[in-house]
Amino acid sequence: MKYKRISDINWKILVVSVLLVNFVLRLVIYYNTELFSFSDYSTYLSAVDKISIDGKIPLLIGNFLYAISYIGYFAKHIMGNLDFFFIFNCIAGTATSLILFILVLKITGNRMAGLLTMILHTIYVEFMVFSSVFYTPVLVIFLLALFLLFIFEYYSVDGIGKRILYLGILSVIFTLSFFFKPVLKYLPWVLMIYSIFWIRRDRAFVKASLIFSLCLLSAGFLLKLSGAITHPERNVIANDFVFFGHTDYGGDGGEGSFIYPENRLRYEQALAEYKTRNNIVETDMKQLNQFHKQEIIKFVTGHPVQWIKLQFTKLFRTFGIVPEGTSFKVLYTGLLKGKLWLTAIIVVLPVAIILLLFILFFNLSSTKKLLSRYFTRPLSSSSGSSGHRYFLYVYLLLFIYDII
Repeated sequence: MKYKRISDINWKILVVSVLLVNFVLRLVIYYNTELFSFSDYSTYLSAVDKISIDGKIPLLIGNFLYAISYIGYFAKHIMGNLDFFFIFNCIAGTATSLILFILVLKITGNRMAGLLTMILHTIYVEFMVFSSVFYTPVLVIFLLALFLLFIFEYYSVDGIGKRILYLGILSVIFTLSFFFKPVLKYLPWVLMIYSIFWIRRDRAFVKASLIFSLCLLSAGFLLKLSGAITHPERNVIANDFVFFGHTDYGGDGGEGSFIYPENRLRYEQALAEYKTRNNIVETDMKQLNQFHKQEIIKFVTGHPVQWIKLQFTKLFRTFGIVPEGTSFKVLYTGLLKGKLWLTAIIVVLPVAIILLLFILFFNLSSTKKLLSRYFTRPLSSSSGSSGHRYFLYVYLLLFIYDII
């Protein structure tokens, strides 16, 4: 018993140590970062002072959700320093690692697996660096981690009281995500359709999933009804990323902007022809969106093979070892002081290590056994077993949903 207590204490020290390293590294990167105001991040940052001058701004203007600017306003103008926002961002990033440690521990029962998860997060530079940027990814990933943890809890418990509690928590997290990036917007509908396919195999899962979906839909409806996310009258959301992602006007990987000058010229010519056909003198955002929809349909129907190729190119660029430009700029201009090759290595190497670990330790036969156990063998009546199985069902759906 004495050895076990010492072992538990050592594990706690290990976990706390990794979390501390994670948090300190985030702070070190932030306090050596000079580049906050680039790309569309500058819009969110400038809104902080605009809120102070005007008293308030709509939460949604065009494609921009300004809840993050209100947090920045609280840090800068109420607490007295914008640094507090970035410290909060660092805490949220480190807390995400802790949440996923708990989730992995609950799923596997293996503390080493949870610890390895936290270590991988700590060396994953993309995630660490975004704490130093005035943008939403860190906060959104924190909410998604919480969402995953409580999905596991929801499907793992039997008591009605606890299920209602977890449904309430999940509905709150779902609602909060709409203030930063509505990545979960379509999940209730997708889960509802997905669960129907399980009717003949596992009605308990279908019932739990339908209730879950309806709770999320109700939360989303109440949020819309409340008018909490304010916006100017006739606010129009641009569809630029959809447009570039499903036509050949962008770069080689469907970037959300013009990369090649000849593509911009081709776009301007097509737009001029569209305006002539429809007797349009000046195009507003709504008309541009309509033009973009026509161009998407034209490209998908006229060049289906090229469209499919573009989707695969986007997928492999997103999940490959090509670094996201923001993290590179933050490190290159800040902590690493213009050391080009060192910056490139530090950004790319962790991703390469994670991919290598996956390749080295991926066991196809174990995966087949796992899928066979959960998807083909007779169902167990054990609540713990069903909870793990149900979470696996939903996790696979979330994995595909996230990639899409």
